[in-house]
Amino acid sequence: MLLRELGQAWRRLSRRPGYALLSIAVLGTGLGLTMFLFASINSLVLQPLPFPDAGRLVVLGEPGSNVVGDMDSDQYLRLDGKLRGLDALGALTTVGVNLDAGNGAAFQNASQMTASMMQLLGVKPILGRGLQPSDDDAGAPPVVLIGESLWRHRFGADPHVLGRRVEVSGRWAAVVGVLPAAFGFPNATEVWLPLHLQPGQHHDIGVFGRLAPGVQLPQARSELDAWADRLQQALPAGQRAQALVIEPMAAGLVPRDLVRWVWLMFAAAVMVLGLACVNVANLQLVQTLQRRHELALRSALGSSRARLMLGALAESLWLGAGALALAFPITWGAGEWLHVTWVSAHPEQRLFLHGIDAWVIAFGIVLALATTLLAGGIPAWRAARSDLANTLRDGGKGSGRGFARVAKAMTVFEVALTVVLLVGAGMFVRAVNQLLAQPTVGSAHAAHIVTTRVSLPPAGYHADADRIRFFDAVVAQLRQQSGVVDASAAGSVPGGQLGSHENVSLPGQPQPATGWPRAQMAIADPHFLATYGVELVQGRYFDARDVDGSQPVAVIDARMAQQFWPQQDPLNRTLVLYPGTPYAQTLTVIGVVQTLQLADALERPRPSLLIPLAQSAGASPLHGVGLAVRVRVDTGAFQQRLADAVHAVDPQAAIYDVATQARRMQVSRLGLTVLADVFAAVGLVALLLAAAGLYGVLAFAVAQRTREFGIRRAIGADSGSIVRTVSRQLAWQLGLGLLIGVALAVPWSSLLADPGLHTRAHDPLVFVPALLVVIGASLIAALVPTVRALRVDPALALRHE
Repeated sequence: MLLRELGQAWRRLSRRPGYALLSIAVLGTGLGLTMFLFASINSLVLQPLPFPDAGRLVVLGEPGSNVVGDMDSDQYLRLDGKLRGLDALGALTTVGVNLDAGNGAAFQNASQMTASMMQLLGVKPILGRGLQPSDDDAGAPPVVLIGESLWRHRFGADPHVLGRRVEVSGRWAAVVGVLPAAFGFPNATEVWLPLHLQPGQHHDIGVFGRLAPGVQLPQARSELDAWADRLQQALPAGQRAQALVIEPMAAGLVPRDLVRWVWLMFAAAVMVLGLACVNVANLQLVQTLQRRHELALRSALGSSRARLMLGALAESLWLGAGALALAFPITWGAGEWLHVTWVSAHPEQRLFLHGIDAWVIAFGIVLALATTLLAGGIPAWRAARSDLANTLRDGGKGSGRGFARVAKAMTVFEVALTVVLLVGAGMFVRAVNQLLAQPTVGSAHAAHIVTTRVSLPPAGYHADADRIRFFDAVVAQLRQQSGVVDASAAGSVPGGQLGSHENVSLPGQPQPATGWPRAQMAIADPHFLATYGVELVQGRYFDARDVDGSQPVAVIDARMAQQFWPQQDPLNRTLVLYPGTPYAQTLTVIGVVQTLQLADALERPRPSLLIPLAQSAGASPLHGVGLAVRVRVDTGAFQQRLADAVHAVDPQAAIYDVATQARRMQVSRLGLTVLADVFAAVGLVALLLAAAGLYGVLAFAVAQRTREFGIRRAIGADSGSIVRTVSRQLAWQLGLGLLIGVALAVPWSSLLADPGLHTRAHDPLVFVPALLVVIGASLIAALVPTVRALRVDPALALRHE
């Protein structure tokens, strides 16, 4: 029976290819969008990380607003081996190195790891061995592991590479292993080195662990909390024990905001899929109505209601199969777009992109079956409820009012969902436009500033004073070059890269109940303002007076001046950096600059302060200092000159992550841009589907009332009367849909509102255009049915009857 119904459904669809292709395109688009966003959720949330026992892996560190932060190396050394809830604890930090394998030095992303970290991740080398505990000792022979891709391209896939000595940032090391290309942890790393941790170094390191068998995360959290007081007592005087948290490993790698937004985008895609189902259901209702005489005859000849429903659902099954076939390339194409736009700028996220795997395929099949039942259920139910006597009596030419009522109700639903989705799209598009319209920080053109990070070899830079001398020498070299306006060494790229967030307060101020005020802080040399074109509003900037041993000073921005000293002169006032800690530092304000945004463009605006590079010895942000050069020449051509200037001071120093300030700002805005693109695509598809739905219902209504319009024209009705008749149906459907849509869009906009993304709830500049766009699209959709109604020939209409 099923095969016969499927065969008949196939023949019906083959006779109406336009209807079949339109239904498949509508349903496939909604299905493809939903599968694409499910694939993202599957990668980021549902699927474990690609490591053995991934469900037991955790991250430890300071609490962060978006991800779990790093930990001080002294805290790690005190905790290592002490937490019984963890059977392994490991640490790592990312660096850049110059690797010379005998064919010239080249920069490589590198990671320094403890041996326990590599064992914790369960990576198995394809050649040689991994890191061993003895490699962690400071006096151990230097060793290095390389990635499979590097092994093949730089070492010619030499099977005898083990034991080969290579130069790593001026230090010789023996290659002891080759790791598989699929590993690359973290940040698409190709080189791994031992991490030699010694007390008193105070490096910021990423710390990961593995729960002991039978231990749950809450138990591990309780044990870590119990260690907080003991950790503070164990640390030497002058050091603080930061609050630490323990979370699943993904919490240290995937921003919480990213997970939240992917879920919201998935909800929007489900709405689009609902619209697609409604549209296909409307199309099938029209087809069922055209077959009502056939269905009545089949019922009279003995076909049961179940058999009639099965016939209607068989048609939906074919449409669902075609939609699924279309959905897979849409899902793949959207995934490739995401890879190009997002992962190219955030290589650490590539661990989470599984693409179309077995889970996505299974989800797609289940979702296709569900949408088939949803789209075909109502038409099948209506087909089985055909009024046998009336249908046979009127020869199948009845009004089909029951079908029409269902179609109209579903169209109202389409309009309402379209308003909701367009409001979401409008919020993000408006936020992107506002963000792009904001001027860059400072008067210098962001495209004319080349920035880079620098990795210094371990030898010769044990003290921070040595690092400071290096940066001073490089800046002096760069400032002498032709085409250079100015150059600076700093820990921040305004609008693109933050130095650090730190607590600040006024002297003697008690800690507020909500915590110490937080500020964006950057270490900067005396040329920072001139390089970025930042305006000095009051006082002076750093100069030769501000050196190690002199009075600690700071330059603040206008936002901090207003927050701490409103309507007062902030010059020569003092503020406290790191308040409430043993190493709190009192700084004297010597200058005020224009409002800064030292973090990326999507970071919540905070007060900002700068401290001089010459006074930053011992500050952990010093390890993040990089270079910025403002040039008049082509920035691409200048990159080699920048590298030459660095190597003139130290040939073993490695520069990496070279980019213009404009590029860094673009990457910082990339998350919002991707969100805007996805929501805009969702809103556009929803608008097209709603317009198509309105067109279908109105065209069906006009076709059903052909005889009525013919008679009215025959007795003298003018065109205006016909237009008003068609418009009344459009008006109530559109009006009711808009009202329901606004009621649903208000809480939806509250969910999407985020000050960090510059999206605002209940924004009339978003709601009003969304409503106008829906109204405009509806009027366009109504144009063709209205013209058809006006062209009804009375003689033909009556003859047809």
